[in-house]
Amino acid sequence: MVNERANWPADGEKEMNLQQFNTVNYVITLLLLRLYRICVLQVALNTRTTAVKRQRRYLLFTPSTQWGVFATVSVPLPSDTLVSVAWFFEANYYNVDNATYLEPLLGDIDAPSLRHLRKSRDNKQFLTRRSLYIFIEDMLERHGYPRLCLLRTICENSSQFLHNGVLGDLLHLILTPSASISEDDVDDSYYEAEYWGLENKCEDYINLCQISPIERISIIL
Repeated sequence: MVNERANWPADGEKEMNLQQFNTVNYVITLLLLRLYRICVLQVALNTRTTAVKRQRRYLLFTPSTQWGVFATVSVPLPSDTLVSVAWFFEANYYNVDNATYLEPLLGDIDAPSLRHLRKSRDNKQFLTRRSLYIFIEDMLERHGYPRLCLLRTICENSSQFLHNGVLGDLLHLILTPSASISEDDVDDSYYEAEYWGLENKCEDYINLCQISPIERISIIL
């Protein structure tokens, strides 16, 4: 009996073994939790990658295809008669073969932006007064007149109206800056020349341009 008790582990040794067992279990549990977390993250990443790589699905219709909605209301008569009354309603619709027809529903297509660009481009003014005056100044300079001659022409046009029919009215309209809507990029010197012309004070412009282009235009007209 004494020998059997001698083989039993002491209380201190049993407590130490229990602590070691608990430590090993704790480490194994942490490793399992870590491994489970890694597996979950890997599955999530694979799912996300698959979702990112998945291509969009499109529903295509061939051109000129149609679909219809039919609604009928039939009122049969008794079996002894061979007459029936029916109302027939039919609606046919062409299927769309281009995404631009569904702009209010589809927001990820490029057609609205392209249409907006075309619309804004069409709304731009083809001819502005500034571009017109630049063209006239370049034309005067090519014929030996300084650019300031346009200011003299505007001033003299305001001081005296050219009664030369349609061409005279058109020329007066071109040489009157205030005849159109005010443009921000038009230089104020053109409006000043028109103002001094209304006051019949074009001497300063005559000194800047010795030859009057408007007189030559009047002679030609």
